[in-house]
Amino acid sequence: MVKKTIVYVNFSPYENAGRILDYLLDNFDTVILFLLNFHQLGKSQKPGKLVVYRNKKIMEEYPLIDLPFRIPPSLNFILLPIRSLINLFQILWYNLKLRNKYGKLNLYFTVNAFTSWIGNVLKNFKVVEKTIFWVWDYYPPRHPSKITSLMRWIYWQFDKAAINSDRVAFLNKKLEDLRKKIEIIPPNAYFPTVPIGTDPIEKLNKKNLEKIIIGFLGVLKKSEGIDIVFDSAEEMIQKFPNIEFEIIGAGPDEKYFRERAKKIPLSVKFYGYVASENEIRKIQLRWTIAIAPYIPEESNVSFYTDSSKIKSYLSLGIPVIITNVNFSKEVIKSSAGIVISYNKKEFINAVSKILNNYQDLRKNALDLSKKYYYKKLYPLLFKSLI
Repeated sequence: MVKKTIVYVNFSPYENAGRILDYLLDNFDTVILFLLNFHQLGKSQKPGKLVVYRNKKIMEEYPLIDLPFRIPPSLNFILLPIRSLINLFQILWYNLKLRNKYGKLNLYFTVNAFTSWIGNVLKNFKVVEKTIFWVWDYYPPRHPSKITSLMRWIYWQFDKAAINSDRVAFLNKKLEDLRKKIEIIPPNAYFPTVPIGTDPIEKLNKKNLEKIIIGFLGVLKKSEGIDIVFDSAEEMIQKFPNIEFEIIGAGPDEKYFRERAKKIPLSVKFYGYVASENEIRKIQLRWTIAIAPYIPEESNVSFYTDSSKIKSYLSLGIPVIITNVNFSKEVIKSSAGIVISYNKKEFINAVSKILNNYQDLRKNALDLSKKYYYKKLYPLLFKSLI
């Protein structure tokens, strides 16, 4: 642990994706976390907050201001500029306040272009010393919705500015190449690649197949593709009478999925938004198979990034069923799961294939996760800056 202060800005529920917050708490004596809200994650979701940790203990906590009313999903993007302005002023104000209280703010670290731009503003005014932009997203400029297209164009302007951070790292090479293609960054520039990390368990727990549980972790949006489970429900029950479906998470389409669950013969359990990492792991350890069946659309941002849910599944030795996302080649190469088209026949066949070779796929999933152990990956984000 170094005697340095790091400001970390991220959005719920991704603040500890790949154990990144745990890594910061282990390696910096003072961590200032700005936890912002964007998705609607149900009644159990708490307001955004600022938390100051010193030697891994909470020293102070401040509530962050958001809009004083719940936002319907249809208005999320329309109201985004207002929410962004609110976040801008809060991040600026609290960093000024905490610098006077805790001394030098050595690093400012975030994964979002807008909040990264804020960090560079703070650096220009010498409030923070150095900035790190860990690039998680790519938003295709074209989208069927004109409002969404406009918001993405605005976001790209911040992305151009954020590339001037002291350290820029990408989750995968694809995110870097896409920016080079649209000339956000120079074609010959070098940037490190730091994917989402894993936290592998030491050994596999005993598991029989008397009950088959398919699991999903994530924000409940239609683009996540879990309609494929509901569409396949009748055939699944006929083929696997002992099968169930469990969902950890909440989101803008939660009501839609809960209504669908009432109309199918498959048992579906909704846990809602679960804040505790340990509680999430306890639930996941019961799962037989875990899924990330993102809908293959050009406008779906999940096809360009690095899925933290897949890394979470593999860390527990859970074989996966996924569509052709960025990490799918690794899954195929390691035989840690099945990659499918977004097709219910392929989905049902994938379940059969995994069950027929279950113990081998479990071992392969855990072995793959060990290649991405977060404590080995994340030092590259901060190397030479601390």
